[in-house]
Amino acid sequence: MRLGWMVMLVSTYLLTSCNTKSGDKIDLIIYGGDIVTMNDDMRSTEAVAIVDGMIHAVGTYEEMAELANEETVLKDLSGKTLLPGFIDAHSHITLAMKTFRWADLSSPPVSDVTSVTSLIAKLKKHQESRDIEEGDWIMGWGYDPDQLEEKRHPTSAQLTEAFPKNPVFLLHVSGHMAAVNEAALTKAQINIETADPAGGTIIRDPLSKRATGLVQEKAVYMFLPLFPLPSQSEMVEVFGEVQDHYAKNGITTAQDGLTDYPSFQFLKGIADQGLLKLDVEALGSFMAADKFYEDDLFGSDNNGLRLTGMKIVSDGSPQGKTAFFRDPYLTIVPGCSHECRGMPTIEQPKLKELMAKNYSLDIQTYVHSNGDGAIQMLLDTHKEVVDSLGIDKDGQRTVVIHSQFVGNDQLKRYKEYGFIPSFFSNHAFFWGDVHVDNLGIERASFLSPLKSATDMGIIATNHTDYTITPIDQLFLTWTAVNRETRSGTILGPDERVSAWDALKTVTINGAYQHRVEDKKGSIEIGKMADFVILDNNPLTVEPKAIKDIKVLETIKEGKTIYSQ
Repeated sequence: MRLGWMVMLVSTYLLTSCNTKSGDKIDLIIYGGDIVTMNDDMRSTEAVAIVDGMIHAVGTYEEMAELANEETVLKDLSGKTLLPGFIDAHSHITLAMKTFRWADLSSPPVSDVTSVTSLIAKLKKHQESRDIEEGDWIMGWGYDPDQLEEKRHPTSAQLTEAFPKNPVFLLHVSGHMAAVNEAALTKAQINIETADPAGGTIIRDPLSKRATGLVQEKAVYMFLPLFPLPSQSEMVEVFGEVQDHYAKNGITTAQDGLTDYPSFQFLKGIADQGLLKLDVEALGSFMAADKFYEDDLFGSDNNGLRLTGMKIVSDGSPQGKTAFFRDPYLTIVPGCSHECRGMPTIEQPKLKELMAKNYSLDIQTYVHSNGDGAIQMLLDTHKEVVDSLGIDKDGQRTVVIHSQFVGNDQLKRYKEYGFIPSFFSNHAFFWGDVHVDNLGIERASFLSPLKSATDMGIIATNHTDYTITPIDQLFLTWTAVNRETRSGTILGPDERVSAWDALKTVTINGAYQHRVEDKKGSIEIGKMADFVILDNNPLTVEPKAIKDIKVLETIKEGKTIYSQ
């Protein structure tokens, strides 16, 4: 349906009938393409009408034309596709802000680092381009030893030789470990006598006992307080750049998946100034639980910022071999000599204490659990807590972030308990081949089992965990539909889902996860006019072409926040 046809229809109606009823002045009508509602009862519509940033009506061209008036803006899709704005089920928008100007050390296809040599060369270019002076920190993110020619982490010795007068901190692609040089170890006061922190490991040379430069899990936190703090104006500027990056990828609701207390205060300031273009669902960090409990802001909405729940971390990374499994890894694990199953990063009594308080206060609980060992601890703790509190076992909407290697037996308990798995199907592409090596084909093939969960009637979401993988929601949809690894292998073909089910995980199911399904996630009357316009329809292109679809425009509450 072309613009001229709609204008003629509207004009004819205005000449032959009265204006719309009082209070029904239609601001915008969108039509002329594939409008995918993500509503199971009515999957598509011809047109949608918007009033004051809300969806006023959906229906046929003729029905929408009857609502129009002289001031109505008519937006012709010209054959393009309209979807609800993408809802980010799990990423780290404030971490992205902190690392946005670090050196990007990712391997192809994200960036171009393929060896330790090229990694160091990229760090040197970064040092020059940022005018980093002698003695100042050099920081990078996204390096992946499994994709380097050497198949190992850069060592302290290598980084020290390249940067003898600067402390260096390189965040692993998983976010669960880092490589540092001697100057950084000295600043953190790490030496032969330094004990491992609870829930973390300083990897050491087996003979000399000196730190190799690799630190895992909570040992990473020993460095964070040492980094220079940017000015408030710099933070606001960078956050604006990051917001635009999210909007460019069609996201209208973002998540901050582990919000420390200072970051939440920063987000509050941004929201107070009216600078949020997106809605942000923030998860208060369990490490600052007392401060968040004291503020008592859970569930409150402030100009698009909501403290949605509390995030607890129970284990680490499967590709980094710190995720906690019931059965051992099949390959060598740094810092471990036998029965290497990874590690829980929280003790069960502390997990129980936090979950009990959250449940009693109706604070939604989000738990990072990658391995089935961590998931088993969570399931058993949940049962203990609901039994002790005498509350409904399935009324909490507890979200299990990643749920990467949940067992089929554990999925059945998810269904019983009303758990929401937030899967991470991008792992099939980025680390599927690595998981086969580390875990064997059977375990690796059940990675992020979205099809099994959907068949059980479990409401599941899917996420990028940005900055771990790109925030691209269409690539994420492609990995859920295809499950193709870097080598071209189909990993777990039985767990592939339809494009419709994959899109639900980043729209209506994302809204359900955040307890806002009455406000967003589908194109229905009374919901926010949050949309994304694509150059093609994910439901009709070939499955392998989904990742090539482009975001043309992102609309938040009826206003364009990104346009190509």
